[in-house]
This record gives sequence, structure tokens and C-alpha cells, in this order.
Amino acid sequence: MIVTNYLQYLELECGLSPNSLSAYGRDIAEFLNMFKLKSDFNITSKIINEYLRKLHNLNRKPGTVARKISSLRNFYKYLFDNNHVRSNPFEYARVPRIMRYHPDYLTVNEVKAILDQPKPENRNGLRDRAILELIYGTGVRISELINLKISSIYDEIGFIKIVGKGNKERLVPYGRFAAGAVDDYLAKERDKLKPEMDSEILFLSDRKAKFSRVGMWKLIKKYARRAVGNKEVTPHILRHSFATHLIEGGADLRVVQEMLGHASISTTQIYTQVDKEYLLSVHREFHPRERIRSNSEDN
Repeated sequence: MIVTNYLQYLELECGLSPNSLSAYGRDIAEFLNMFKLKSDFNITSKIINEYLRKLHNLNRKPGTVARKISSLRNFYKYLFDNNHVRSNPFEYARVPRIMRYHPDYLTVNEVKAILDQPKPENRNGLRDRAILELIYGTGVRISELINLKISSIYDEIGFIKIVGKGNKERLVPYGRFAAGAVDDYLAKERDKLKPEMDSEILFLSDRKAKFSRVGMWKLIKKYARRAVGNKEVTPHILRHSFATHLIEGGADLRVVQEMLGHASISTTQIYTQVDKEYLLSVHREFHPRERIRSNSEDN
């Protein structure tokens, strides 16, 4: 009952999305079941150390362990604030260090090859082209895309309204190519559909209903395979490509953060890590002492 109340609190008071609520629920249930905690939730640091050891033995990744500790820290804070436990033992729990990485992304030519795959004359060609153009044009998450509504398209100002994690809204420009593709889809395909459900949803599957995450993933995978072969391409890689190409073109990091819907600038900074070989070549080419040495070697 306490766990149910906590999840309701996260939904109603904190505005967490269904996916986040599900993740919190799984993390909490796993911990409680592991140590058979049913009514008395008071634990010691010894239990936490044992929990970390079990996660290590299960080969959980550092990012997964960090997320689970964060879930339990917030849960125990709620328990403490509501007088269900004597203290929050997770408050000072150590989590593994997470190494930041530069995410995989596609070249501009690879993205263009994927965007060129859907043909207007083919069945659902206009819809599929609009989907791909919007992902790359806005960096939208797949969960945000499948829930996008027709009323969220502000064609007159060139923006779309995206509802992200925690029901937070943001306005993102979507560019002339995406705008043209969406306009064509709305005028020539979407208006012909008369869905019984999800009538406001922008992109409808062959069943005239909202796409599932798996269905949208398969659609993107199909066109990516045609364009770039067996190279791994997911909706998130298209999102990464959107961000990377903007920053490589000179976009301000804070602006990209706003468009991606990142709560913290540190999350966006993973796109600014430059290849070490490239850094080395730039240093050798442009540093004055390196240039002098290079010139002397040539002579």
C-alpha cells in the first residue's frame, strides 16, 4: 500500500511519465522482494552493501546501479518524510562512477540517404517521410513522437509542441523540410483516415491507431537498412545525430539542451566530446611551435 501511495505521489505531485513510474516501481519491488521487506522498511547500511554486492554479481551496468540507488534514495526520502522509517539509509549510499561517452551518430549523408527512402507514391510513403523528417528535424524522442497530436503543430510559426518527460512541454522549431513533409501527409494521407480512437494523434499505424514503440522502431529500422545496410540505426541514434550535427555546425549548447528537453546541461555535453585524433591533428597543424617544427622538417 505504501509503495502504491508513493507511485501515486510521483504521478500526481511530481508529474512523472508512465515509463518513469514503471521504472521506479520495478526498482523498488526488486529491492523489497530481495530482502523480504513487507511492512517494516527500516534497514541498515549492511543491507545496502549486500544489495550492491548482489547487483555486482548480477553484472548490472554502472548506469543501471546508479539509477536503482537513485530510485531507492527518493523512495526512502518519501518514507522518512512521512514517518514510515527512522532515517534514509540511502542518502549517502555510494554509486558507481558513470563514464560519459560520445553517443553513436550518423553522418549528414547517411541521414539524408535514410530520409530519401520513403517514396510519396508508395503506400504510407508520405507518412513515413514525415516521421523521419520530424525525428531528424527536431531530435524528438520516440515516446514523444508517437504521442504527438495534430494540434501540437504550429505551422504558422514553424514550431511543434512536444510533451516530454514528466509532462514537461517545450516548443521546438522543425524546419522547412519537416514542415513540408508533415503538410503533405496531413493533406493527402492523414485527412483520409477516420480513426475510431486516437483521432488527435498525428501519426497513425496501419490499424488507424497510435503507433507502439516497437512498431515505430521497426519502421525506422526498415528504411535505415535500405539506406546504410547493417549499420546500427535506432530512433535514438537519429536523435543523437540531430544534436551532434547542430553542435558541429556551431549551435549554442544551451539552445540544443532546450530543444532536446534535457533537464541538465551536463547531459547535453556528451555531444561536445571531440575525437582525440582530430584534436591531435588540429594541435599539430595550428599550434605555433608545432608549425615551426613541421616547417623545419620539410626543409
